[in-house]
Amino acid sequence: MNVRVDLLHGPHNLAGTLFSVIDTLRTFNNLWQLRNPDKRGAFFHWRLIDAAGNELPLPDWLSEMRPPSPGRKTLRPSQTVLFVPGVQMKSVPDLNQVLAQCADELNCIARYHAQGRVVAASFNGAVLLARAGVLDGRRATVTWMIANWFASAFPNVQLAMEGPVVVDGPVFTAGAPAAVCDLMVELIRHFAGEEMAQIATNGLLYHPMRFEHSSLNFPGISVKTRDSVVFRAKQWLQQHIQTPYSLDAVAEAATASPRTLLRHFKEVEGMTPLDYLHRLRVERAKQLLEVTLIDLTEVMEYCGYQDASAFRRLFLRTTGLTPSEYRRRYTMRISSRRWRADEAGEDLIEGLGLDRL
Repeated sequence: MNVRVDLLHGPHNLAGTLFSVIDTLRTFNNLWQLRNPDKRGAFFHWRLIDAAGNELPLPDWLSEMRPPSPGRKTLRPSQTVLFVPGVQMKSVPDLNQVLAQCADELNCIARYHAQGRVVAASFNGAVLLARAGVLDGRRATVTWMIANWFASAFPNVQLAMEGPVVVDGPVFTAGAPAAVCDLMVELIRHFAGEEMAQIATNGLLYHPMRFEHSSLNFPGISVKTRDSVVFRAKQWLQQHIQTPYSLDAVAEAATASPRTLLRHFKEVEGMTPLDYLHRLRVERAKQLLEVTLIDLTEVMEYCGYQDASAFRRLFLRTTGLTPSEYRRRYTMRISSRRWRADEAGEDLIEGLGLDRL
């Protein structure tokens, strides 16, 4: 399947958002090609357009980032996305003045929607969608800075502020420029399915546990919690994932009694040290299953488990999938003649500070 994203560019747009979209699409195309090594071309294509729908010429440095065109292949309207970035604004009156100069953009948005194409907007771009009539009777989100005004100005829109992205049929909105990556993951989910969306989420969005893993070899970048006892305990657990759990050993490393450690840990983390260790181990297992080809026994041992049944039960309870099912769904490296199984996971294993078994 090919999908084209048309990036609407105008004189009032926050053009930097468009670069974020391009970078996300390019990164996802790389992930998709890792998962589908025998398929040619890219999943997502993109182009810059003006309000009349005309493709804009690109400078050489930007055109080099664009994947080759799918040729003369005709895309169905449902395979095309119009992305509407937010516009510059100082205040609501200033925003209204900008909108008064966006008649062509509003016509473009309404035309794409009427043709059955997907429409997505970020930040205050939802205001353009609302002005174009695209959001009537739909749920949408917008920047918190103008949420009250938006609710009054567009009573036919069901304003939803509970998350960074709101999806209602073929209309996608994000409430902040920084949420554009979350927005693109939802578009990936729409076009490429749940499994590729999860792969994109794993690779593109922030995961506290994964960042903690990445800091194991660089203790200088670790940030202490307000409770140094908990920090010392977490640091010890991170560095001893493969070590059999002992509350006394963790307490000794944290320079606290076991009872004090449990009390502080629950106050700060909302769980016990053992629960935290299980989360660390499952997260490490997920990473290894996603980007290496090492067998499940090795994955289990790298995560500190000797009992395969216990490991499988914990993984299933945490993720809803068995380790084998998780690998089939979310691997970024399909078994292929292009990779050698004994080399595929070397970089990640070294990056996690693990010794080869």
